[in-house]
Amino acid sequence: MAFKSKFSKKRDGEVAEKRKVSVDGVLSKVDNLPTLPLVAMKVGEMVANPDVSAMEISKTMAEDPSLSAKVLKLVNSPYYAIPGGVNDVQRAISFIGFNTLHQLVLSVSVLDVLKTPKGSRFDAKGLWTHSLAVGSCAEVIAEHIKFSQAGACFTAGLLHDVGKIALAKAVPELFGVALDDAAQNGKCMSDAEKDAGLPSHDKVGSRLARKWKFPQELAMPIEHHHSNHRESVRRSLSSSIVTLVDIVSVADELARGFHLGDSGSPAPDSKDFEALERVGISANAVDTIYTELMRKLEKSSSFLKLVDAA
Repeated sequence: MAFKSKFSKKRDGEVAEKRKVSVDGVLSKVDNLPTLPLVAMKVGEMVANPDVSAMEISKTMAEDPSLSAKVLKLVNSPYYAIPGGVNDVQRAISFIGFNTLHQLVLSVSVLDVLKTPKGSRFDAKGLWTHSLAVGSCAEVIAEHIKFSQAGACFTAGLLHDVGKIALAKAVPELFGVALDDAAQNGKCMSDAEKDAGLPSHDKVGSRLARKWKFPQELAMPIEHHHSNHRESVRRSLSSSIVTLVDIVSVADELARGFHLGDSGSPAPDSKDFEALERVGISANAVDTIYTELMRKLEKSSSFLKLVDAA
């Protein structure tokens, strides 16, 4: 489904409106978006504590039956292929581990918080499709280069564009102006957002990641997937986080080049060989990555079903 604007008829009025809205004003509206469920925040704190047991996390998850049910549904999906399936969080942890459970809790929570309401003029399905493709592609790349945090690459890719959804919820009319501009003039979304008087989606996403207390392996790809080439950024991050950010950035480029979903930005004209080289994959390996990506996407459709869930 295409990620496209339904706002063009109001464009002139909205362009006038944007002059009245400051970047700080937009960010304050983003700050007023709902926070993640308390249980999700608790799980994050517990996973960071090496003395916490799987049983304790399971008991905490039981405080939010809806969140637990959605997480278990994903754990039992073909994506994880657990033999016989699991029916409780404690047993799920024995298969997927603490970090993956936390990433699933965050993914489910973010999808719920940033769900566009029924009847909304903005349809986020195309963007979430793109994001799922980026996550799946990032995981394929991580496996290809034998990077140890393949699961974190998937989640970081899935959530890398949360700033766009946040803008669509916080300032829908102005975000519509940016969408129209990008579609009609072939601009990348970051430029279109700036021209509409908006903060960039990576800045908004970073603000949300801090608000929601995301771990570094998720927060940094959200903030830097467009700025990872800058030496100042690379020097400020650990080597493993730099690699993770690079993987998500390349996965974003490839997913757009493969026309999977719709990020709002045009597909790249050509492969970024320098970026491919940074993560250790050759141009010849891209076809192999595409084949593996398509296989993985067949197994990960359960994540997109959460977008449509009531």
